[in-house]
Amino acid sequence: MKILVVPDSFKGSLSSKEVCDCIKNGLSSVTDSEITTLPFADGGEGFAECLSTACNGVPLYINCTDLYGKAINAAIFTYGNTAVIDCAAASGLQKKKDVMNATSYGTGELIKAAVLKGFNNIVLGLGGSGCCDGGAGALCALGVKFKDFSGEIISRPTGVNIGDIYGADFRNIVKPINFTYACDVDNPYYGINGAAFVFAKQKGATDRDILTLDNGLKMLNAFLPKDVGKTKGAGAAGGLCGGLYSVYGGAIKSGFDILCKAYDLETKISQSDLIITGEGKTDSQSLMGKLPYKIANLCKKYGKICAVISGIIEGVSFADKMISLTDSEISAEESMKNAAKILTDKSKLILQ
Repeated sequence: MKILVVPDSFKGSLSSKEVCDCIKNGLSSVTDSEITTLPFADGGEGFAECLSTACNGVPLYINCTDLYGKAINAAIFTYGNTAVIDCAAASGLQKKKDVMNATSYGTGELIKAAVLKGFNNIVLGLGGSGCCDGGAGALCALGVKFKDFSGEIISRPTGVNIGDIYGADFRNIVKPINFTYACDVDNPYYGINGAAFVFAKQKGATDRDILTLDNGLKMLNAFLPKDVGKTKGAGAAGGLCGGLYSVYGGAIKSGFDILCKAYDLETKISQSDLIITGEGKTDSQSLMGKLPYKIANLCKKYGKICAVISGIIEGVSFADKMISLTDSEISAEESMKNAAKILTDKSKLILQ
C-alpha cells in the first residue's frame, strides 16, 4: 500500500514537518507500507519552508524586528532569484496580543533585505500575522513615507495610527519587486468582511478597536496609489496583502494552489492508496477551504481514501476517517503539551 502524508502544521505545537515525522513514525510501527511525506501549508505559517523544500531552496537568516519593534533574527528561503517569506516570520501572532500597537514593519525589512541581495521575485506567505496595519508598516520599511495631518512623518505605522495618515510619498521605494501573494482567504481590505472585522479580534482587538482599525484601513486606502478596498484577498494578514498590492501589483494566489503545483500534488494523490492530512483544529472554518478539506476533496476526485488526524475536531466530518488527539481522556491542553507523542500513538489508529 502507498500512503501519502500531507498535513498542515498544528499551530502552537508542531510544524508540518514535525507532524509528518510523527505520523510516519506511528504508521511505520504497524505497517511496512511505502510512506511518502509532504509538509504542507495553505499560505500560513510554514508556507515558505514548504515551498522551499519543493524547490530545493536554502534558508537565509536576516536581522529584523518583530510585531512590537523587538530585534529578532528570522529566516527567509531562497532559490534562483526568488525569496519565499512568511509574514509570520517577523509579524506573526504572539502570546502578547496588542494589535493596535503591532506593525508589519519587520516583514518589510525581510522583503527589503531579500531584494537588496538580488532576490527580486518575492513569494509572500500571508497567514498567522498579529497585525492589522494595512501593510503600512511594511511599506514604510520599503521606503514609503507616510505623513499625518500636520505633515509630520509617521516613522513606524501601527494599527492605532494608520487612521492618522493624511499623505504618502512613494518616490523612494525599494524596487523592482515582483510579488506573488500566497493567501488562504479572499477577504477585502476593509468593511464587514474585511481585515479588521474578521480577523482583528483574535489578535486582541476590542469591538471599539475593530471600528478604529477599519476606519484606519479606509483612510490608508485613500492615500494608496491603487484602490484595493474591494480586492479579493487584500485583507489577508491584516491588510498587508492589500497595501503591498496597491503599490507593487503582483499576483494574489491561493497558497494551497502554489504548493500543489510545486509538489505536483494531484499526481501524487492519484498514485497513492491512502492520503492522510490534518491541522491543529478542524471545525466549520475548515469547510471554508482550509488544507484538510481541500485534500479531502482531491481524494474524492481521484477516488482515494482520506484520513484526517487533527489536534481537535469539532462538529465536522468530511473524510473517510476523522481522528482527534483530544478525547474523553486527553484534554486540549494536554494534547498541545504532548502533541508529538500523542500524534505518533494515535496515527496507528488510522489503519485499524
